[in-house]
Amino acid sequence: MTTQTASLPPNFSSLMAQSLSNIGRSSFYESVVELVRQMIPCDFWIIARYETCTSPFIVSENGMRPTAKTMYADTLWQYDPLLEGLTNPDPRVVSLSQLRLDGALDTTFTSYIDTKLQIEDELALLLPINENSFLALCLDRQDTPFSEAEILLAHQLQEILFEMHQQHILRSIDHEVSLFLHRNGLSRPEVMILRNDSSVLYKSDTWSHAAEQAFNYDPKPECISAGSLAEISGKDGWLLTQLQCVSDDAILGGAHVFLLRKNSISLADRIDDFGRLHHLTERQQEIVHLSLRGHHNASIANQLGISVGSVKNHKLRIYSKLDITSERELVSAILQHRD
Repeated sequence: MTTQTASLPPNFSSLMAQSLSNIGRSSFYESVVELVRQMIPCDFWIIARYETCTSPFIVSENGMRPTAKTMYADTLWQYDPLLEGLTNPDPRVVSLSQLRLDGALDTTFTSYIDTKLQIEDELALLLPINENSFLALCLDRQDTPFSEAEILLAHQLQEILFEMHQQHILRSIDHEVSLFLHRNGLSRPEVMILRNDSSVLYKSDTWSHAAEQAFNYDPKPECISAGSLAEISGKDGWLLTQLQCVSDDAILGGAHVFLLRKNSISLADRIDDFGRLHHLTERQQEIVHLSLRGHHNASIANQLGISVGSVKNHKLRIYSKLDITSERELVSAILQHRD
């Protein structure tokens, strides 16, 4: 494959959009390579992770000869010049043809490249993971070297790709931690952010899974945003909380932030302990339970077989005992209570 020029392909925008949408997904780096190779053509590519004191892990490839792959994994990796990237924490572009010219290739590795890997040139984009590891996106050509224009373009792309790489690391870690916590029954808040029209601005990856545990279904955003209480209890100690988000941020300004989490003790147990501490009567505790489950005064009266007036009177006595004036303050007081 021959090329002497480097320019943006007509479909650059769609390829970049695809790569961005894959951040946090296992297909991210493959989509990045596909983006790069449309501008810098190659015969095949290799994605490998390099770490201190161990053989590189070939994450993915699309044309590496099986014998070359086996030989590399067994012994030849020790002669790979890319290992020097472990001593340089900065993103870099490494040109095999330049290493040849500089005499930086070991003769054993040169023989492997020529006879087993059978490539003329390799262009590797190195993306540091931490001080002891990095990822290499390697573009390989069998017949012609990469041009100066292509190498320059790789350097120009590197800063963008590194930032995407950093965001992918953070998103991937967050996703795996969330899944681990859910699989092991541990608590971690799920986050959903809604606009004023109830459209979803952000929803954590495992929100739906947690909602199924809390309510046996995943409530629609418009149903969640329609609630007026700061807290809605689910089963087994799950709580859906609306945060009071006051932000001037261009994205979060005016948005509604909801947390779904599982407390170490259930809301019912928390209310019972809170009631004992503040000497609430059994009837008053029943009213608090129903209020925090979203029942209005008429519904509470119907549930308990008393009049609406009696419900109002009980609430006033509760507020007096707690030195508060509203149901929102009651919710806040219970949530801040620790047994």
